[in-house]
Amino acid sequence: MKSLTVFTNASQQLAARLFSRGRTQADKQRGASALEYIVLAAAIIFIVGILATNDTVQTTLETAFKQLFSDATAKNPN
Repeated sequence: MKSLTVFTNASQQLAARLFSRGRTQADKQRGASALEYIVLAAAIIFIVGILATNDTVQTTLETAFKQLFSDATAKNPN
């Protein structure tokens, strides 16, 4: 009976230690990764927004895509 009491106390102490731990390094890393992705997405959106409002870039991209599709159509007339 005493061994059961010792086992119960040990398991309770282990459970208390596991559940009362603070934030682990893995938890901190997950938060940092999420923040990095948010910053990266914001930077991409900002760059695309700047490029979309720049007439020179718009014209260059439009010309490049028109040329690409006209070349593809000319090589494969189906």
